[in-house]
Amino acid sequence: MDTLKFISILFISFLFIRCNNNEYYDDNNAFHSIYLLEWNSSICPKKIIFKKYNKNSNFKTLIETNTDFEIQCYTQYDKFNNKITTPNSTKLREFIPNFKNNDKINYDVKLIIDDSLEYKITNIENIKDTIVKTFTLARKYFISNTIKSIMVNGHKVNNDSRSLEIPSSLGRKIK
Repeated sequence: MDTLKFISILFISFLFIRCNNNEYYDDNNAFHSIYLLEWNSSICPKKIIFKKYNKNSNFKTLIETNTDFEIQCYTQYDKFNNKITTPNSTKLREFIPNFKNNDKINYDVKLIIDDSLEYKITNIENIKDTIVKTFTLARKYFISNTIKSIMVNGHKVNNDSRSLEIPSSLGRKIK
């Protein structure tokens, strides 16, 4: 009985000692990925163009252009035409940048999908935020840029995420 009590006290003491170690992880990315929400097409996008412009320049002063994205559609594809084969797909497209995007977003963005949809993103409000990592014994904190809200083609979108979350219905068709 005393042995069980000793082991229990030792285990509980270990947990308390372990829980007092605070660990911080700093992610300096401006955003983690771009999500197009409620995508109502069975075709997964193939080409993404991400253009940075000087803030409030009315998309006239280009800073840089990037096209290096990992495109994820979260479903299986047909080999021949890239159409999604699952009937109940998630209607979510994720674009993960494979380029450097450090620090806060202090610029305007034009996002072009497959040369057919355009998203002009302005008034990007972001803050440095601390998030507690769950499912850990110790206190682990993740420090990253959080995007609070954005304007997409003149419509305000509340975001509150490390990623840009854009309703696909706000895209303008390019002729």
